[in-house]
Amino acid sequence: MTVLTCASTGKSITLLGEPKISGEAKVWQTNHNGYLAKIYHSQTPEHVQKLAVMIAHRPKEPNSHLNHISFAWPKSVLKDAQGDCVGFLMPEIKQAKELIDVYNPSKRKALKLDVDWRFLHTTALNIASIIEAIHISGYVLGDIKQQNILVNDRALPSIIDTDSFQVRNPKNSKVYRCLVGSEGYTPPELIDKDFASTDQTEVHDRFRLAVIIYELLFGGDKPFAGEWKGSGENPELNERIRRGLWLYAPNSLIQPVARTIPFEIVHPEVQRCFLRCFNDGYKNSNLRPTAGDWVKALRLAVNELTICGKVDSHYYSRTHGKCYWCDRAIKLGIDIFPGFIGITSSSNTATSSSIKPTQSQVSQLAAATPETQALVIQPSVTSTIRTTSSSVQHTQSQFSQSETFKVLSIWIALVWCCIILLLITLCVVSVVSSKFDWFLAGIMGIGCCWRFYRWFWRVS
Repeated sequence: MTVLTCASTGKSITLLGEPKISGEAKVWQTNHNGYLAKIYHSQTPEHVQKLAVMIAHRPKEPNSHLNHISFAWPKSVLKDAQGDCVGFLMPEIKQAKELIDVYNPSKRKALKLDVDWRFLHTTALNIASIIEAIHISGYVLGDIKQQNILVNDRALPSIIDTDSFQVRNPKNSKVYRCLVGSEGYTPPELIDKDFASTDQTEVHDRFRLAVIIYELLFGGDKPFAGEWKGSGENPELNERIRRGLWLYAPNSLIQPVARTIPFEIVHPEVQRCFLRCFNDGYKNSNLRPTAGDWVKALRLAVNELTICGKVDSHYYSRTHGKCYWCDRAIKLGIDIFPGFIGITSSSNTATSSSIKPTQSQVSQLAAATPETQALVIQPSVTSTIRTTSSSVQHTQSQFSQSETFKVLSIWIALVWCCIILLLITLCVVSVVSSKFDWFLAGIMGIGCCWRFYRWFWRVS
């Protein structure tokens, strides 16, 4: 059992259980509930200095009033028995899933997550809002990728691996660079560059953010994915990015395939942001939309989403005018938003199940920064976090609301079934005794019960 000392409080921190191992560190549970310890394999003076700056200059938490952790920021340096810094203490992100589990239809299906297009829009908006707050504080994320973003059942994201950010010391302007990047998220001007000797800016983050938002809204596809129509070999992903090859570039050599979600179904302002990033921004990176631009566009898009009249898990933009998801299900035989099922929790060591907002869940607005607001989806009481064999932590209010509604639903269902059985019996008896007026009354009663059933489940 390893015991370390929290530098800021002097308290002992005990490392518990088995760690999650990454390339540069191990992440441990601790004896302090809600906190993890990240212990580096090998510590450097640069690490220590960078952590000191981050701890002294923490960005303002945009969602503290929602009892939400938007980024797993270093809280305190941890020291060993010799007084050497070996890592840091950080908050644990609970009851959340990796972003890819939320936007990828196959993973959603395997994990039985109930997510619709409105939830994905709201998640995209909130990611942009959090990243804007980080940029306002002078930080550059550098390595934005789906594994570093966790999402809970209110569509509130949390960014982890924050110690990889590029950090500038406000006192002496010394830059502690982000040393890592991920394929598919690195802007063209940084591909094959040495990150250790490159100062990045929020302009580079703009490209990465646009890719994340595209993946959220377009079923997990990257903007550079598609059928190669050019001559010669099909370029690798980074080569496509380097050459500005994406689906909606002028004279694009990449074409949509049958399952590609059409560009025109998203709100026009969101379309414009993508075109600015990947077309205009390819020629001049400063023309890429900022995180704040994305917040404004996505807020408009969320407000224009409406529920389908046929399938209550389908949302579409009023600007498009019809439900694309119904048309797609008929054409391809695949519905990526099939409806009612069930987030097992994930944390910044690794795992909650069910995310289902409805049109009646009016989103709670909360100030994220002076310029932006975060949009919150309150989980439906019929789809609060569920698990198959493991329990997920609920707040007392969530638990009691869910249980009350569950009991009420059971009683209503039982009464409904009894009425249906009585009406069916009436129809059978009326046919046998040739009392056709009774038969018509029974049929009308069954019709009323069916309308009530559809209304009840839509409201719930």
